[in-house]
Amino acid sequence: MSAGGLEYAASVGGLISLSVTLFRGCIKAFEIFDSTAHTENAVENFRCKLELEQYRLLQWSQRAGLEDTPTNRLNWQLITSTLKQLEALLTNSQNLKEKYCLEIRQIEVSGSVSQEQRLRFGKLLSRLRPDRDDASESARDHPSSPSPLTRLKWAVFDKDKAEKLIDEVSYYNTCLHSLLDSADQDALKSVLHFALRDVISRSDGAIELDAVQQVLGSTCVLHPAAIASAASLKQIRLRLEPAYTASNRNAPKPCLRRLKPALLKREQPDDACTRREVSHYKSQPVIVERRLVERNAVDRLKSRVHQLAILLNHVKDPSFHSLHCIGLLPEDKLFRAEDEQQVCYGLVFELTFAPTKVPKSRLPAIRALTDLYHGTRKPSLSERCKIALALAETVLQLHTSGWLHKGIRAENVICFDVGGSSWEVGEAYGPYLAGYEYSRPTDALTESIPAVPELDLYRHPKALGIGRSIFRRSFDLFALGCVILEIGLWSSLQIILERNPAVHEDLQNDSLGSFDEITLNDRAAEWSQINKSKLQLLQNQDEDRRTNLADIAFYAGNTFQEVILMCLYANDDDPDDLDLEVQKQVVEKLQRCQF
Repeated sequence: MSAGGLEYAASVGGLISLSVTLFRGCIKAFEIFDSTAHTENAVENFRCKLELEQYRLLQWSQRAGLEDTPTNRLNWQLITSTLKQLEALLTNSQNLKEKYCLEIRQIEVSGSVSQEQRLRFGKLLSRLRPDRDDASESARDHPSSPSPLTRLKWAVFDKDKAEKLIDEVSYYNTCLHSLLDSADQDALKSVLHFALRDVISRSDGAIELDAVQQVLGSTCVLHPAAIASAASLKQIRLRLEPAYTASNRNAPKPCLRRLKPALLKREQPDDACTRREVSHYKSQPVIVERRLVERNAVDRLKSRVHQLAILLNHVKDPSFHSLHCIGLLPEDKLFRAEDEQQVCYGLVFELTFAPTKVPKSRLPAIRALTDLYHGTRKPSLSERCKIALALAETVLQLHTSGWLHKGIRAENVICFDVGGSSWEVGEAYGPYLAGYEYSRPTDALTESIPAVPELDLYRHPKALGIGRSIFRRSFDLFALGCVILEIGLWSSLQIILERNPAVHEDLQNDSLGSFDEITLNDRAAEWSQINKSKLQLLQNQDEDRRTNLADIAFYAGNTFQEVILMCLYANDDDPDDLDLEVQKQVVEKLQRCQF
């Protein structure tokens, strides 16, 4: 190497070393802000935002390889300059006092912020990146200046000045991010996107949700509207809880328009008991889904039905591929249950894409996946991938906002033929995920789903039988995996099993006859055996027994196969079933599935 090259390498090495020292000083500086004497929401929001900026800085340092193997491809001179300005912003006592009303408390900091001192928002971010505390430990071991850092105390908390401080910190963070290559910048936005989703999913209070909402205007977040929608739905859910209502009596409570049965015109016979039908409400085409509740459980579940309708009423972001609910029909009005021991509610969804005041012959036609599998048009792989992505995005939004679906299956994935726009010509409206009859908040008491043999095919092994587990997110993902398998092979799960030689072999070994001889009217034991064979087929690690998953790789590619396996095995090692990592990967893989 020439003398000039050695000099350049030494110069870069010196800049990197200085950058490491400055970075550690910034991390330590983040933790000297003390707002314990201020309990108002504005101060807590400030702390949440500050912790989020610290998280962004830590994520940047990992991409830059700052604490590991720094890359020479970066402009370390600009990085050093930016880190100097960020450290000065956070540690210049005179500037902090004059511009932001922050005073110095002459108490030496003996360590980083403990888990007890950190807000729940910060704890949630810490859980995502365990090395956050490692970086703080490293910062204590490598002080950026000889003098000890001290606590910064608000003399008088000024919300506007606090916001200005956060804006400046965010600006320097964004400058550092912009010095990475475009791929790393996109990766950091994705990391932050799912970090905020995880915070929303695990939060049980309004403070962290408010903080998430307030940072979403920044360009540092990927798909901010989708996250804002999930946070809004979670806030609505929390506001409907009795504990929130009791402690916030003056706070506005989400409400829902109560529909008038007299304004609903059914297009089906009055004695028809369909699960889902197209009708008219005030001359506007709507779809009505029935929700049956056992009479002895009405007092307990009536509020849940109401909460569900409010949730679906606030579904607005395109990433939530579900219809917009406009209201709830009171029990036993127009829609009566066949069983006298049940009460029937009607969830009414608007069809904004349908023309008003049309004759019955031109009403939108509901097309479920189960119908489309038998149609004449076979969608391209690209179209099938879009359908799978729409479902995965919807389940991610639902789980982020703290709800379970509990009814993911082909008949609940629907689209609409409207006029000349039909499935056959590739112009249907949809897909939409429907069938929310048994949906509930993740932490609410579960409601048993009636055992129906052909529907049990979509249910997780642990959700079947007498000793079944309480429904959780991984059960929704298992059902999603089954539907994506159907989409990939463009056939119903029942037919997929029928064609699989492994199922025939199991049935013959158990003396139950051939699959063709077994119908819905056969004994429950036979259906149980079919379901057992399905589970073995989807979970057995023996390659010879996984012919369907081998088929999916052939017909739809490796991405479909990987996504299905991820859904089938989701969160097996997570006892709390709160991790959204699997769903993140499923959505990302399907988003990259371009043909």
